[in-house]
Amino acid sequence: MAYKTPITIKETLERIGSNEYLLPAIQRELVWAQEPERMTRLFDSILRGYPIGTFLFWSVPAEQSQQFTFYEFMREWHELNHRHNDRVSLDQPRALTAILDGQQRLSTLNIGLHGSLAHKLPGRRANSLEAYPVKYLYVDLLYEPGEDDDVQYSFSFLTPAQAEAAPETLHWYRVSDVLHLSDNGPEIFAYIQRHDLTSQRAFHVLNRLWRSIHEDPAINYFEEREQSLSRVLDIFVRVNSGGVQLTKSDLLLSIATAQFTGRDAREEIHALVDELNATWPGFRFTKDLVLKSGLVLTDIGNINFAVGNFTANNMAVLDQKWDDVDRALRVAVKLIASFGFSESTLSADSVLVPIADYVFTRKLDDTFVHSTDENARADRAVIRHWMIRALLKPGIWGSALNQVLRALHQIIRDSHGRFPVEAIEAELARRGKSLTFDTELIEDLLDTPHRSKRTFALLTLLYDWIDVRSEFHVNHIFPRSLATRAKQRDQGIPEGQWDKITDQVERLANLQLLPGADSAKKQAQLPLEWVLTRFSDPQARDAWLAGHDLYDLPPTLADFPTFYEIRRATMRERLRHLLGVQASEIRSTAEAAPALPFSDPVAQAVAHVPRPRRPGDPQTGSRAFYGRAEVLGEMLDSGLLEVGMRLYGVYRGDRYHTEIGPGGFLRWQGRTFDSPTQAAIRLTGQRSVNGWTFWKLPDGTPIGELRSRV
Repeated sequence: MAYKTPITIKETLERIGSNEYLLPAIQRELVWAQEPERMTRLFDSILRGYPIGTFLFWSVPAEQSQQFTFYEFMREWHELNHRHNDRVSLDQPRALTAILDGQQRLSTLNIGLHGSLAHKLPGRRANSLEAYPVKYLYVDLLYEPGEDDDVQYSFSFLTPAQAEAAPETLHWYRVSDVLHLSDNGPEIFAYIQRHDLTSQRAFHVLNRLWRSIHEDPAINYFEEREQSLSRVLDIFVRVNSGGVQLTKSDLLLSIATAQFTGRDAREEIHALVDELNATWPGFRFTKDLVLKSGLVLTDIGNINFAVGNFTANNMAVLDQKWDDVDRALRVAVKLIASFGFSESTLSADSVLVPIADYVFTRKLDDTFVHSTDENARADRAVIRHWMIRALLKPGIWGSALNQVLRALHQIIRDSHGRFPVEAIEAELARRGKSLTFDTELIEDLLDTPHRSKRTFALLTLLYDWIDVRSEFHVNHIFPRSLATRAKQRDQGIPEGQWDKITDQVERLANLQLLPGADSAKKQAQLPLEWVLTRFSDPQARDAWLAGHDLYDLPPTLADFPTFYEIRRATMRERLRHLLGVQASEIRSTAEAAPALPFSDPVAQAVAHVPRPRRPGDPQTGSRAFYGRAEVLGEMLDSGLLEVGMRLYGVYRGDRYHTEIGPGGFLRWQGRTFDSPTQAAIRLTGQRSVNGWTFWKLPDGTPIGELRSRV
């Protein structure tokens, strides 16, 4: 490897422009494009005369050039339609130079001096071109740095309109224009005079910019002439251990691309990731997940992202079976999309892998997603119910993920017929990842806040009659805008309840799934007012309310606490049944509802939903309680606890108290809690705590020790 004479930035960019300098397929994507500030800091370093690191070039002779895949440098990066480098077609053999180290820096120079960036504006539609304004690199000729400023030259990516609208204290000069200045004397003076820039700083900045690009030998590089791919890969891995770290999928993708023979792995995988994420209503899957899925589905023994596992033999298997992997992932994503999940509601992307593995093994295609065949509907129902439970139970997709995926892969491979949910759950339980739910976890789920990704999973589990294949929003039943402290004060609600109501408005018992159109129309209306407007037919209205467990909706916020507790208790009973049900008992959500004597489609859809017992109804279950905290209520009934008994707990040296109220609810200073865990979390501010071990009787006995006596 030889150290070469440094060259200027202008000369380097000319070689990039003529495709003399190219990127080998083993290079990753341009990641600096997502960090414009990092790009501008590079230009600041250049103008300050700081070294910007050495570069590593790979000299490829003409006779070897067509044995490898190469890509052009990024010039006009666009977040919507141009995030991937364009492939170079070498019709004829020719000598070229491939960049092994320095792509991010050279791409930054190329974009800053020849191209542009276009990022999505926040809050704008992702598929609208207007949401991606094209920006160019500018430098402020009048910027005077302070003593504590981290940068000496102010660079920024702006639209031309933004640059022109700058106040008189700024003068944005488009950096690419410096390439058209033939000297750093008269032409710079002419520009200064033409724009009436009397500041000496303006001349200094423009002069320094010209010299940095045209004269300074800023590009210091080594040149590798060895043509062995294994050696080049080794060098590539070594030199890319610093800077912006290669992700594991970047490395795998690099090696796969270099070793695939039947297709271009880079293009195939990028295209698949883009199309999976474009599946309505939209996802954000990564190359990591796609490549991990490929390793699992093709039965490659070791699926760890380690360089030694990506052998030519393994890559040949992945190459050969790629079409089936591609199909399985597309079908699996369409399937979970039909369940209503999206980027904002899918809390663990890894749940996709076993589902895709099942699709791959059974050789299922798109017809499986919407088939009306009884077996297909039943199979989908089992997959959906397992998926929801696997997303709701903490810890399933965290530690030892590779071992879990391999174990589930073997079960799916050995299965016959439907999705092997019993065997899968038995294996998960064997690995300490049981999908059983206890009372305490159900209480935690009932406290799920509006912004949690698992909120949708809970609501679609509780109210599975809703066809979430269309656009549905998680909507507040009582709008948060009507529950501000000022609004509560105006309605005469005691101040001691304000914080509690504000908190409860954001939690599961005050949330529902509404079609996008209904959600937009409802906005800040009180729920009873909206329902009376939405459903003119009393039968349709009652059926819809029953389907959402919305009984006796109060006309004002003043009665919200009672409504909240009743609906929370109803949800508790539903979750206890749904999360404990056996796979054989799961009914298909595609079953048709019986015909009703009225025509409202929403009412017909909910007619088959079992009606939860309302307060005052006769008890139909052994432990169907309303208006009371279930376990503590039973402990009161058995005499183990008494109303008014005070409990205590210690956290970080502070002593906390709560008191047992009627019905088994815990209370303290005007606040009421449904469970020991809820009380501990709310009073101490901890994210996670076991309330049954935290709270103790006056004699120091944890109340959890009394549970076994109930």
